[in-house]
Amino acid sequence: MAIVTGQLSVGASPVAVNVPNTSPLRVHIHNNDNTNNLLVGNADLTSLNGLVLPKLDSIEFVLNPMEVVYLLSSSGTINASYLVQNA
Repeated sequence: MAIVTGQLSVGASPVAVNVPNTSPLRVHIHNNDNTNNLLVGNADLTSLNGLVLPKLDSIEFVLNPMEVVYLLSSSGTINASYLVQNA
């Protein structure tokens, strides 16, 4: 898999960053918003169970095969940038 980059508009419903893959993926996510937090989690992501990614902060992690990471806004609609590559 080549490196895939992009930006997502994230609101009140969870948005998938990647599609399931048969090999591990390295995922880098950046919260582009200068006011609101971004929440990170799985398909069951809510405002009560997400990992908080503060405004203008980034996180990087490795996903196991077939895992998908989701994003949710803490308030309103915000933009997030991502980079996905084979681990």
